[in-house]
Amino acid sequence: MSGFATYEDYLDAQVSETDMYYLEDEDLARQLVELGYRGNGDTLSREEFEAQKKMLRERNVQKAHAKRELASADKDFTDEPFLAELASREELLQTGKLTTILFLRAPNAKGQEVPSPT
Repeated sequence: MSGFATYEDYLDAQVSETDMYYLEDEDLARQLVELGYRGNGDTLSREEFEAQKKMLRERNVQKAHAKRELASADKDFTDEPFLAELASREELLQTGKLTTILFLRAPNAKGQEVPSPT
């Protein structure tokens, strides 16, 4: 349901080119899908479609307003500058306002740089 802006878009997605070739009427094709004569399985009624859209919208609003506890909360990183820097970015990273790319360099016993596994 989240992929369709309107109920008509939902119905149109179930109408094939062959349907349109024979019917030559978009409204008739939609009605046939709505009545369950065409389409992919059980077709939702307009009320069911709107109820699911509303439920998804409310779920997204709840997720957006849910405050997650920071992993770095109440931790002391005074002796760990790297972790302190990550902690300072954590909230922005969680909210999607910032992205961070980490490049790690790992030398082996001979001092050669070893690529990190992906």
